[in-house]
Amino acid sequence: MSRQVRAGFTLAIPLLLVVSACSGGGGSSPTASPSPTPAASEIESESAEPSVAEATPTPNSDEATLDAPETVESGAEIEVAWTGPNEEGDYITIVPAGATEWTFGDDYFNTNTGSPGVLTAPTADGDYLLWYVSNADESVLSEVAITVTPFTGDLLAPEEVEAGSTFEVAWNGPDGAGDYVTILEATAERWTNEDYFYTGTGSPGELVAPIKAGAYEIRYVAGDGTVQATRPITVLDLEATVEGPEEVAANAQFQVSWTGPNGPGDYVTIVPAGAAANTYLSYFYTNTGNPGTLLAPADAGEYELWYVTGSEYGIFARAPITVTP
Repeated sequence: MSRQVRAGFTLAIPLLLVVSACSGGGGSSPTASPSPTPAASEIESESAEPSVAEATPTPNSDEATLDAPETVESGAEIEVAWTGPNEEGDYITIVPAGATEWTFGDDYFNTNTGSPGVLTAPTADGDYLLWYVSNADESVLSEVAITVTPFTGDLLAPEEVEAGSTFEVAWNGPDGAGDYVTILEATAERWTNEDYFYTGTGSPGELVAPIKAGAYEIRYVAGDGTVQATRPITVLDLEATVEGPEEVAANAQFQVSWTGPNGPGDYVTIVPAGAAANTYLSYFYTNTGNPGTLLAPADAGEYELWYVTGSEYGIFARAPITVTP
């Protein structure tokens, strides 16, 4: 039976839009950074996966060999050295002990990528086998036993954080391909669009707290979506203020003081009184300092100063201001 060669999985790496700081109404519009989906939930194939491989009762170790650790932690990477025919489409995989065929979800690499290659251990602990599989006849040319031990990682973070603020999370764990740390509501069953960081960026990493107060969890999630560790955290009510002059002349620059979480993308702006959400005129990002400088509109009238959060849009402080001719 012939088999199509597959190079492996493609991880869809998210791109984060970084908002540059600007003031006085110049530069780009204030924009919240989008929250992409972790690549762990978007694993796709580039071409056909390995065909089903029937295990031979006695693998021929003279034709191929495998060398790997005897044990590996759940979700960790496994370096596998091998020798073998390296024919087109040959591959190395990890399967549960007792398996008779490769199934979708069992990690693998094609031998034409070189030796050693890297596999990711399953998240379920137990006994497994490493196989060298020939593409010529789907036979297993060599197998080696390997034990996957339970996950032993943990998370360290504050017990409480202010809504919309940035905070650090330290972690221990296998740091497998696609592993990430995120914050979700305590009752959430799965990740949807919450803030996260990949463990590959190092420990500690940074998260941005949601703007809605309440009970949350920090979670260590393996690349296959399995939650490996959790830690409770409370998000406190967001508190913010803006303070500027009661009156300002049209087209004049003026200063505004503020308090707030100073989260990514937070900004202060001036808008017409009663303006709809997402309205802005002159603005400055809070990370540029306190106080910041705004430019009064050219038209006289009644206006408002707003403190706006950027990670999740919300107006959390207002103050009236009059623009005079």
